[in-house]
Amino acid sequence: MTVFLIILSVILIIIDFLIFCPISIKLVYDNDIKLRAGYLFPVFRILPQRPKDEAKEQKKAERKKKKAAKKAAKKPETESAEKSRKKDNFITDYKKAHGLDGLIELIKTLARIALEAVRKITDHTVISKMELHLLIGTDDAATTALTYGRACSAVFPLISVIENNVKKCRHKEYISPCFTITETKVYFVLKARIVPFFILSAAVKALIQTLRKTVFQKQ
Repeated sequence: MTVFLIILSVILIIIDFLIFCPISIKLVYDNDIKLRAGYLFPVFRILPQRPKDEAKEQKKAERKKKKAAKKAAKKPETESAEKSRKKDNFITDYKKAHGLDGLIELIKTLARIALEAVRKITDHTVISKMELHLLIGTDDAATTALTYGRACSAVFPLISVIENNVKKCRHKEYISPCFTITETKVYFVLKARIVPFFILSAAVKALIQTLRKTVFQKQ
């Protein structure tokens, strides 16, 4: 019994350590998008994707062809058997039980639950670095000035929204017009981190609320 408790304690300590180690994300835009995610020590490249191995892709294609051939070789089911096997999906069942108004209310409720889950995650997100370098240039000086004004009126309110919806945000913006270039140049970098515990808690809460509104309500 003592050994079991020791093993259980070690497992719980490891789980606590893992769920409270932050996930880091780095997004860079400089003519193309680069996205990397890190957890503990490994860093995973999400974008751009690594070039595919042609030999592996060819093997996968051959496997798919073999599977398709095996399925085609099987005798097709009769139409009556297919109908008996088919079942109404959840949306159809819910609509029959609660009507169209009930289905609309369900969709609204699920949307609210999803927004609450996203808000809970963003409330615990820390943006350690967010920089935007925007050098605006066009063929025409008047167009450049107008574009600069529109960019400022769009960027700064967006930064304010981000600040109000995350735990912490360190940001710098460099937006300026340039009348000697004919093409706008953009550089953007974002570094953020979130503890997995808050993602799991938001997901579990959303799942429980969804089950209450769907499965248990249906019963």
